[in-house]
Amino acid sequence: MAKKTPATTQSIIPFKTTNILLGKLDSFKKFRSSKMFYIVLIALGLLLLVLYKKNWIVAATVNGSPVSNLELQMRLNEQFRTQTLNSLINEKIILGEATKNNVAVTASDIDKKISGIEANVGGAQALDGLLSQQGQTRSSIRQQIKLQTTIEKLYANEATISAEEVAQFIEQNKAQLQATDSAGQEKEAEDAIKNQKLSQIFSQKFQDLRQKAKIQIF
Repeated sequence: MAKKTPATTQSIIPFKTTNILLGKLDSFKKFRSSKMFYIVLIALGLLLLVLYKKNWIVAATVNGSPVSNLELQMRLNEQFRTQTLNSLINEKIILGEATKNNVAVTASDIDKKISGIEANVGGAQALDGLLSQQGQTRSSIRQQIKLQTTIEKLYANEATISAEEVAQFIEQNKAQLQATDSAGQEKEAEDAIKNQKLSQIFSQKFQDLRQKAKIQIF
């Protein structure tokens, strides 16, 4: 005679097991809402940073002893904060004056100046080598050229040059001029005189702009 199949199967979870699972779930919820959960989470996050992004925390090691990025930033802040902050403030003042006067320096303007520098020093690789020796990058020199070109565009109309000034400059500095032909010497003299005048004009103008600027240092 065949055995009867039970009406219920053994796959149903017993009440005792269900209560245990619910108890564990409730304990986990309480743990997740506790301070300890977040402490553990932060600790795991820091561990992962140390394992996979060590350079975010440690700048260097010396005989096994770490130099942290925090130490590095604090030392840099102590030594260069005032100088760097003043430089950034000056840049903001210059660029703000340029915006007010509808003066813009394009990427093409900067590329043209860099091409001229590369031609003078012997090519792109030669320029990269010089920048590396001076602790500079392409990015930093582009920023310098942007500011210089902005100043040129702002005050170019005030830095007028006469033919007499060019002739006098060539006469006084003929031995130092690189160009040997007349046209080249005139161009070189014009550039030198223009730079001198722009420097003088900018020095006077910027002093006034800085005094009028509303600067708050924290």
